[in-house]
Amino acid sequence: MKPLARAFTQAARTIGTIALSAHFGLLSGCRKAPAAAPVPAMPHGFVVARTVSPLFDPALAPSRLDTHERDRWQQPARIVDALRLKKGDAVADIGSGSGYLLPYLSRAVGPKGAVIAEEVQDGYLAPLRERAHRLPNVRVVMGTVDDPKLPMRAVDAFVLLTVYHEVDHPVDFLKTLRAYARPNARLAIIDFDAARKGDPPAPDGHYVAESAVLQEARAAGWELAERHEFISSQFYLVFRPKK
Repeated sequence: MKPLARAFTQAARTIGTIALSAHFGLLSGCRKAPAAAPVPAMPHGFVVARTVSPLFDPALAPSRLDTHERDRWQQPARIVDALRLKKGDAVADIGSGSGYLLPYLSRAVGPKGAVIAEEVQDGYLAPLRERAHRLPNVRVVMGTVDDPKLPMRAVDAFVLLTVYHEVDHPVDFLKTLRAYARPNARLAIIDFDAARKGDPPAPDGHYVAESAVLQEARAAGWELAERHEFISSQFYLVFRPKK
């Protein structure tokens, strides 16, 4: 190899190493803004180079999560109607937070159905248990960031409402959900995408690109079944397990 070509090759390898090191530092650091460049195969359960948002503060729930203003744009009844849940179904509300969707899910599956309100933060347990006390088909489960601790092969539908952008190692997590899914289960992921420019705008640092979700779900063994467009600032994707 000629000296000039050898020098160019070594420089390219050095730049690539620096870029990769910077990426891993971003994933484990403050995690504020997603990177746009796709990467063919990311370790630790990622398919695209992006960041993970911090968990939402439970102290902000009364002023941000449980308001009539949210009802206006979020349209929770329509979200649940679009899932076409049947009486007797078992549905898991992953990252249930303060339990915003629980009354709608509870009515949809009926008294013979089951709603699992899964959460990983202690700060949400009091409002979740209060709502569950009024809804006899709802039970609260404390999961972990890696495993929601659901009954094996028993869930008909999973709902992740404005939660997915906070999931560490998303491909691994979606693979874990498959272990809890019945054969024809549905997985609904509804979240902010900053590129949509809808109302309300995506909160700073709390969004994920729809394209990233599609790639990560595919890598985890889920295929897109439906896409709903009635929430202007959020995508609504429904997946089923690949056959």
